[in-house]
Amino acid sequence: MNKKTKIILGIVVLVVVIILIAVFYKPIEKGTIKIGGLFHLTGAGAFWGTGEMNGALMAVNEENSKNELNGRKIELVIEDGGTDFPKTTNAIQKLINIDGVKIIIGPTWFGQLASPLAKQFNVLMISPSAGVVSEPNPYFFDVWPTEKHEVEPIVSLMQKKGIKNVALIYSLNDFSQLVRDNFVEQVKLKDINIVKEFPVNPDEKDFKTIILQIKKLKIDAIYGTFAFYPSQGAFSKQAKELDLNLTLYSSSGTEIPDLVQAYPEVEGTIYGYISIGLKEIKFAEDYMKMFNSIPSPSSAYAYDSAQLIIKALKAGKQTPEEISDYLRSIKDFPGISNTISFDDNGRIIAKEFIIKTVKNGQFVPYESN
Repeated sequence: MNKKTKIILGIVVLVVVIILIAVFYKPIEKGTIKIGGLFHLTGAGAFWGTGEMNGALMAVNEENSKNELNGRKIELVIEDGGTDFPKTTNAIQKLINIDGVKIIIGPTWFGQLASPLAKQFNVLMISPSAGVVSEPNPYFFDVWPTEKHEVEPIVSLMQKKGIKNVALIYSLNDFSQLVRDNFVEQVKLKDINIVKEFPVNPDEKDFKTIILQIKKLKIDAIYGTFAFYPSQGAFSKQAKELDLNLTLYSSSGTEIPDLVQAYPEVEGTIYGYISIGLKEIKFAEDYMKMFNSIPSPSSAYAYDSAQLIIKALKAGKQTPEEISDYLRSIKDFPGISNTISFDDNGRIIAKEFIIKTVKNGQFVPYESN
C-alpha cells in the first residue's frame, strides 16, 4: 500500500468516524431539567395529592443536593388537578404546551383520563395513584397496586366471619366501578351472595332511600366503594341516623383524615389498605419532620415515581420513548413503597394489602375478634 493510498484510506476512516459521531452522539444537555408534577391540591382528593406533591419534592430535593446529573438540577413544575376532570386536562395541557415538559409525575387518581392524553401528546406520565387505566399504552405508568389486591383481603375476612349475604353500593365512576367488578368476581369464589346492588352518582349526598331499602334486606354486611369521601361520610352518617346497624366494608379511600373529622359516624368501617414496611415507616417519620403532617397513602409512591424517573435520567435516557423502554426493563427496583417491576400495561406486578378499621377516630390495623 503506497503513501497516497494510506492517506486516502485514513481520510475515509476519519469521515466515517465523524458521520458515526454525528448520527449517534448525544451531547450532554446543560441547564435545568423540567419535570411536571400534577397533583390534586384542592377538592376531595387534596389529602392524597398534597402528600404526593411532598413525596415527589422529597425525592427531587434529595437528588438536587447530590448533584449527580452532570451539574443539572431538576425543577418540579407543579400544577393542581383540583380533583376535577376538566381542571386536570387543562393542567396537563398547560404543562405540555406552556412549560414544555416531556415527563409528568401524576396525576393523582384519574388514570382513565391521563393515559390517553399521555399517548396523544407523546409525554411520559408516571402516576402514584392512578388506579384505573382505561387505555394502557407505552407512555403511562402507574405504581399504585391493582384493585384486585385491595379487594381480596376484605372478601377473605367476610368469609372468615361467616358473612353470606351482602348489599353492594358503589359510585358511578371508573375507579369505584372497577373495585365493584373485582369485588363481584371475588365474592363468587367465596360463595358470598350479593343480594342487591345500589349504583349512585359520584357526588351523591342523600342516601336515605337506599338505606331504608337496605334495612329491608336479609343481609349480613354492606360493601361500599365511593368516588369521594363526602359521599362515604354522608352514607355513614345517615345510616346511623336511620339505625342501620350493619358493618360497612370499604376501600382504601377511607383513610382520609378529613373523612373522620367531618363524619365521625364512619367509626367501625373496615377497609383494605396497602401494607406498610419498615422503609415506609422511616419515610413517614422523615415526611412528618419535614412537613409537620402525616403522609397520604400515596406519598411514598410519589417518592418512588420520582426516583424511577431520576434513575432513568442518570442512565442517560432523555426522551419519553427512551424512559418508557427503561422503566419496562426495570426488575425489582427497591422502592420505599414496594419492590417495583412493571407488567406489559405499565402497572406494578404485586403489592400486599392488609385490613384496617376506624377505631376511636383513628386508622388502625384490624384485629379479628
